[in-house]
Amino acid sequence: MLLGKMKRKRTSRGAFDLLVELGAWDIHEDTSLLRSGFPVRFTDEEMRASIDAECTARTDPDELLGIRRDLRHFKVYTIDGESTSDIDDGISVEVLEDGGGGRDGGTTRYRYWIHIADVDRWAPRGSELLGVAERRGTSLYLPTMTLCMFPENMSSGVMSLESGTDKCALSLGVELNPDGTIDPSSIIVTPSLVHVNYRLTYDQVDEMLDEGVGYTEEWEIGALLFAAIKRRGHRVRRGSTEGMVPYPIPKSIVTATKRRDARSEDTSGVGGERRRENYDISLKIETTHNSGTNMTAIGTTMTTTTKGVSDGACNEAHYDPYCSPVSSSHLIVTEMMILAGEAIGKWQMLQPKQDGTAIEGGRIELPNTLKLPFRCQAAPEYKSRESEARRMDFLLQMNKRYPHAWYTRRFFNKVSVSTTPGPHFGMGLDCYIQWTSPIRRLTDLQVHAELKRYLRRKRVNELLRAGHPIPSELTDMDLGYDTSKMNEIDPIDFTSGLGMIFAGRPVQSSSSNYWLFEYIRRLVDEADEEVMFESIILGCVNKERFQYAVYVYELGLEHRYLSETGKLEEGRRLWLKVSSVNPRMELLTFSLASRSGGIHAQQMSAPAA
Repeated sequence: MLLGKMKRKRTSRGAFDLLVELGAWDIHEDTSLLRSGFPVRFTDEEMRASIDAECTARTDPDELLGIRRDLRHFKVYTIDGESTSDIDDGISVEVLEDGGGGRDGGTTRYRYWIHIADVDRWAPRGSELLGVAERRGTSLYLPTMTLCMFPENMSSGVMSLESGTDKCALSLGVELNPDGTIDPSSIIVTPSLVHVNYRLTYDQVDEMLDEGVGYTEEWEIGALLFAAIKRRGHRVRRGSTEGMVPYPIPKSIVTATKRRDARSEDTSGVGGERRRENYDISLKIETTHNSGTNMTAIGTTMTTTTKGVSDGACNEAHYDPYCSPVSSSHLIVTEMMILAGEAIGKWQMLQPKQDGTAIEGGRIELPNTLKLPFRCQAAPEYKSRESEARRMDFLLQMNKRYPHAWYTRRFFNKVSVSTTPGPHFGMGLDCYIQWTSPIRRLTDLQVHAELKRYLRRKRVNELLRAGHPIPSELTDMDLGYDTSKMNEIDPIDFTSGLGMIFAGRPVQSSSSNYWLFEYIRRLVDEADEEVMFESIILGCVNKERFQYAVYVYELGLEHRYLSETGKLEEGRRLWLKVSSVNPRMELLTFSLASRSGGIHAQQMSAPAA
């Protein structure tokens, strides 16, 4: 009614334009985020809870029970992106010498340590700060900003494994067999106190390895790379995704950065255009792995404020001018985190179930059972789909690598979460538990709480059997049991955070699409000729309509294309021009370019972004 009285279109677009003109919304307002209901800021009450948790000297139950081990003598590395501030994992190498009177004087073994930020230390069960995380369930990573699960003073402060200071962690130590498998008897899980020595970026670690420093002064990095290569080989032999899909399709990561001098007060005419162009947009093309070697490095960075682009290294047998170079640093981090997930699952299966039993002095042991959420994925079913399986193999044999990766997806089963151990096909593992990002995912934090409660109850029972007193500061919530009634309290529901994680994915996808399409729109607006991109046909989506899935190299984009010339073969490369693009509607259509090669986005003068 209001729009009608103002003689405006009575549509959502009309309402959007009015709010922009009034200054209530930015012209790039993320409506998908607003519709989702995801909290975009912390309330005053939540900030007070965060500050209280940071400043209040709460007794550490793990230190109280004597189970927090001092591991500050280890050299700890953190490896993250340059802009990462919420650092939740670090890695170390411990040298173990076996005694012996032989010629070599014994053998040297390595124990690999993965240290994960002890978020439960600051946001324990029942706390107000945990409630802050429960209302979000996950951090959201959007092109314009990151919406953290915890306030910044916690996520980038006391919780984060910052360098140069002592930090609480939950640490796992593990040894590997020569074939890359885990030695279950070697696994150690303990709350810890660590000191981060080196805060490194992926690029710095790659440079250290390339220059040899990672094998001499910082030999631990070379040892970690050797272990990572061994682990990746083991998982590939077990049938992991890296082996099944050796050449995955890259994806784009879009970043939109608001200019400091942006004139947000302008709302119409030329000023409206200034508001539209008050963000700089950059595009990165990333892949996850290649032939058993991780390739998560950034191969190309393009901004709409610069001309040209620096191409990444390419495999001559596999054409992709924007493919990423091999990154040893990403391989290290990826495999160490996967190792941690498998090791914690194997360790759980080794833990005995303790029932509450009477002991001397009339005391009763606490029942102690460890339940954790295993992520399971069944292997693909090939027997009932023989023709499709043959087609999949044919595509790889014919070196149609991206079409093969696209076609293979139809065989993957969904991942399920269960407290019953089971294999994870995609990982190539007997078991897998996700627990290495407690600052960013509630589900990982819940695993931490369950692990620590189990370790605390185990220690309490040891004290009871030895006739020692139980620290009076220890609460029932710390143990998860009402010690007077011997009843479990506050059972952890491992599915409670999954809903928010699933709900956040389409929000992140929609926001990324908007900014990618805005990037394309600017190219189109500034171009004197048609804007075209080289693409490859991945496969047919609808035979009757001649609709195909295509991959646009320069954009790192999978999209749909209606063929104007009839049937197309997988793996065919063609130049497509932008027919229309509407970022707000998330609409983008392509048609055949009038000519091959020539002017396209990479070579054009960039628009003012």
